This record gives sequence, C-alpha cells and structure tokens, in this order.
Amino acid sequence: MLQLLQPIWLYAMAGIIIPVVIHLWNMSPGKTLLVGSVALMQENSRQQSRRVKLTDWFLLLLRCLLIILLALLLSKPVWQQQPVNKEKGWILMEPSHINETYQQFQPLIDSLLQAGYTFHYLQPGFREARLPAALEERGDTLADTTSYWALVAALQQQRANKRAVYLFTPNYLHRFEGLRPAIDTGIHWYAYTPKDSIATWTAGDYQTDNGTVRVRQLSSNPGGTSYTYEENRSTLSADTTTSHLVIFADTYVQDAHYLQAALNAIQQFTRRKMEIAVVHETTALPPADWLFWLSAKPLPAGISAHNIWQYDSGKVVNTASWLLAANMPPVALYKSIAVQDTAAALWRDGAGHGVLRLEKRAAGNIYHFSSRLDPAWNELPWSPAFPALLLPLLFPDSITVKDKRAIAIQQLAPDTDQQAVTRPAGVSPVTKDLSTVCWIAIVILFLAERLWVLRTQKIPAHG
Repeated sequence: MLQLLQPIWLYAMAGIIIPVVIHLWNMSPGKTLLVGSVALMQENSRQQSRRVKLTDWFLLLLRCLLIILLALLLSKPVWQQQPVNKEKGWILMEPSHINETYQQFQPLIDSLLQAGYTFHYLQPGFREARLPAALEERGDTLADTTSYWALVAALQQQRANKRAVYLFTPNYLHRFEGLRPAIDTGIHWYAYTPKDSIATWTAGDYQTDNGTVRVRQLSSNPGGTSYTYEENRSTLSADTTTSHLVIFADTYVQDAHYLQAALNAIQQFTRRKMEIAVVHETTALPPADWLFWLSAKPLPAGISAHNIWQYDSGKVVNTASWLLAANMPPVALYKSIAVQDTAAALWRDGAGHGVLRLEKRAAGNIYHFSSRLDPAWNELPWSPAFPALLLPLLFPDSITVKDKRAIAIQQLAPDTDQQAVTRPAGVSPVTKDLSTVCWIAIVILFLAERLWVLRTQKIPAHG
C-alpha cells in the first residue's frame, strides 16, 4: 500500500489554482461588425467587449498534473508490502535422537511436512534441512548437552512472523537446566520417553583421604536417580593417586582465595586425595596435575602441568550477560576480555562467545578463561555453581549423560498468561521508495507540456 512519510506537503497541491487562473485570464477581444447605415455614422467612443474563454484543456491538464506530482514527490511516497511467506511453521528435532524421535511421531511429522512446515535442527542456529536426508546422513549421534530452556528462549527470538513451531524431544530432565522461559502459545511441544530409559552403572571408585575406598553406584530411571556409596573395599581397582593442584597468583591474590575455597568444597564433598598449594613466585612452581595461572603474564617456559587454567589478557569489555555452561544454571557476567575464539568453548556468554575455552596440546590441556574470579567481573566467587562447574573439569565422568529422569509434561505446556509471554516481532514489511518513479513521471509530463506548447504555437490563427 502507498504510504507518505511527509504528508503535510500534500497542501502544495493547492498550487493547481495557478494554471487554472492563467488559463481563465486568456481574454480574447470581441469582433465589431458594421451593418448598413451604421457604417456611415461617426464613432463617438470606441467600445470593446471581451469574453471569457477556457482554451486548451489538454495543456491545462498537463500543468495541473505537474504540480500534483511535485507535491507528491515532496511528501516522500513509499510503497509498503508484507512479504509473501508460504511457509506455515517449523518442525524441530535434535540430531542426537532424530531417528527415534521420528519413529515416535511419524504420522504427525509427515502430516506437518505435507501441510507446508519445514524441518530445522534443534540446536543453536536452527539450521534448515531436508528431513529424509537428515534421517539418512545424521542418524542418532552422541547426546547433546545444551539446555532445552536456552534453546527455546533463543527460538522465540529468532522465529519470524510468529509462525507455529512443533518441538519433538526426549523428556530427559537433565536437558532442562537453568531458568524456564515463558513459552509462547505458538509452540507445540511433544516429548517422549526413550527406549533406554533405565541405566545402572558405577561412577568410579577411588581411595579417600583417610585411606578407605569409596565406590559410587548409580541407578537411574524416569522416576528418579539413586546413589549408593560403599567403602572399605579392596583397593585393587581403585584410583589411589593424589591430585596435585597449584594456584599461582601475583596481583590476583583475592582470586586465589575464592578458587581455593571452591577446591576445598570439592575435596570435602568427594573426599578425594587432593593437595592444594598456593604460590606467588614462579620459582616455587612444583609439578602439578592442575596449574591455575591467575595472572595476565605469559606462561613461563618449562612448566610441568597436565592441565593449565590461564587468564586471558587484552581489552576489558563491560557486558551485562550470563555465563552459560551445560547442565548448570546461568551465572551473572559483568566483564570479560575481548578475545578471538580459537579453541573449543566449554562455557559461553549470552552472545555465544567462549568464556572458558579448551586448547588441547600434546603436553597437556590449556583452559583459557576470558574473565576473572572476582565479584566485580562475575558472580562465580559467590555462586554455589562454581564448585559444581569445576568438578567435571577436575574429575570428568558421564553421570549427566546417563541420567534418565523425566520431566513432568506440564512443564512443557505454553503459558496461559499472555502478558507474561514475550512474542517475537513480526517480519518487517518490504518498503520501496517511489521518489524515482515520481521524478520520471515529472520529466515525462514536463517534456509533453513543452512539446504541446511548441505545437500549438506553429498552428496559424484563423479569424
């Protein structure tokens, strides 16, 4: 539809009065015809008569149209049109369970595809793909760990034109970490219990700090997960090693205190054999399983450590974001170091940039941290999630992946309170500037007006 950005200029159309007045002012003199004896009479006074005559309607029309188009041009006309989108909505499944998910909901998914819905991967970016090719090429892969809540929050910001969305996912509880977003009524969520819904495994046995052996047995099903601890068993298969952790801090002494408290909490919880040392001189660095380099200085040569946690150096950027990690609630993030992501990101901020990045080397792993363990930088020092975030780095296991607990289906229902739902903005209309069209029409009318004037001047007048 036609829109005028400055409609006040339409008042300039009143200028068409000017050519109308000019044409009406065209007064042609009357003719005097002497008849009979009147021709012999002496003329006392010369009287002339004039008559109003509107001539050349076409020329008047051209000049009026020129003024109208000039007023329209000054009003800045544009043409706005909603984009035509034949796509009705999205179907989303994650690649790690795509085959089993399709088998569970095949009739519904096929009917949606026939109705015009398109398939997208349920993962960051929501890439579109052809479902038959995805079923053949991808198959069921390793389980994803990204929180469904985070994906749904991003989905509601990205999906355009408020199109309907159909989600098909397993109902694993460990995939619903963090804050639950307001779920739009346009989202239809279908969850199912996978076939491998029961798991029992040993999470590992190790020798504790008092000499006993601790074994953790886990059993998980949709109803819950149970933990069984046994001690005083044989040490033949137990891990009897002692983990040596070294914290180096020069100007970040307070950061070292926060980190040491988190490591002590891990030791008290797991009762593992751990030796934690805090040093402030590079000459006092002993060999370690973990070296926490809380310094912006480069790493010195000859460091003996299997794993190194290193502060990034560079430009400090203020940011109001969140530190996001798999299966953990978000932690407020206030400052970070602007760096390029050159390694695999383990922790990310709200914009997707890596905050903790893993660089694997032949001599060991380096964990690049683009923030600080400081309350002015983030809430890690005060967050109970801090030890929980460090624990899988120090002692990796696969408990989360094997967790079979199921979420209540009521948690996936859309929010009935529409005021609490943040709806995505619709697609902006396509806007086309009509100024060029107006200029072309004005030039054509002006040339036509001039040609018509020249034509009429060449025609001789007849009396």
